[in-house]
Amino acid sequence: MEVINILLPVFIIIALGTILRRTNFMSQEVALGLNRLVFWVGLPSLLFYEVATAKYDYHLAGKTFLVVLSATIFCIIVGYITAYFFRMPVRSVGAFVQGAFRGNLYYVGLAVLVFSFASETPENAARLQNIAVLVLALIIPIYNMAAVIILLSGRHKLDRYILFKLAKQVMTNPLFIACLAGLIYPVIFPPMPEYVSRALTSIGQISLPLALVTIGTALVDIRISGYVNWAFTASGIKIVIAPLAGLLAAYLFSLGADETRMALVFMACPTAAVSYVMTEQLGGDEKLSAAIVALSTILSILSLSAVLALF
Repeated sequence: MEVINILLPVFIIIALGTILRRTNFMSQEVALGLNRLVFWVGLPSLLFYEVATAKYDYHLAGKTFLVVLSATIFCIIVGYITAYFFRMPVRSVGAFVQGAFRGNLYYVGLAVLVFSFASETPENAARLQNIAVLVLALIIPIYNMAAVIILLSGRHKLDRYILFKLAKQVMTNPLFIACLAGLIYPVIFPPMPEYVSRALTSIGQISLPLALVTIGTALVDIRISGYVNWAFTASGIKIVIAPLAGLLAAYLFSLGADETRMALVFMACPTAAVSYVMTEQLGGDEKLSAAIVALSTILSILSLSAVLALF
């Protein structure tokens, strides 16, 4: 019952977004506007506030980050091996590998964790959320850099233009900027005024449900025909191999139960919807990327349920 109480709200909100878009209650323009609001304002406000005001357990956050990073690297390796086995064209390899490792940590993962922390004491819930946010602050730029390199490798030489494009993708990401600003703020500035805290908290509170709604709206326009085998395989790596690799890494790093749950939720998340946008922008196989996003989102109900049932 606890697993249902944690996951069902997340997927009900995603389904709501799909229904609103499919019935045209929400037009494509409105859906895109909401997505921009979440990506450029809502989530950055939430992350900045959490990072700037948190009291971190850097040791546990660092170990949790290393678990997520280790499992991510393993999935990249498995993705490349699988793509080679399938003899995929170069244009599809990048989309396949990105789909196999890049989880939707800040739209789905953070929302699931927030619901799962509801059963904890307020103090422990705040501690765990601080760790989760710091892990996001560390992994977001790595995800962006890895995605650009993977999508461009094999089709372009890593010359100065490509390196500039890579740096631009990372440095202009609003989530990365928000996390970096949050780390710098308490070092330079006095404690945050109450009115600023309340404003950021209010904005942040709307970001997670709106983020889930925008995932639902995006699924309406995604088609998976012709890519089922490859998309299903990449989704399997993302929602099965990734959490298993995370579980092994958590054991090797002697991670505690709460932090292990956090790392495995991150690893069991579906492929990030932004991977489709980035694949399209960098000339990759956007149809395959879209199919992976759709299938992994549906199948992640099983992976997230399994992870939460362990704890």
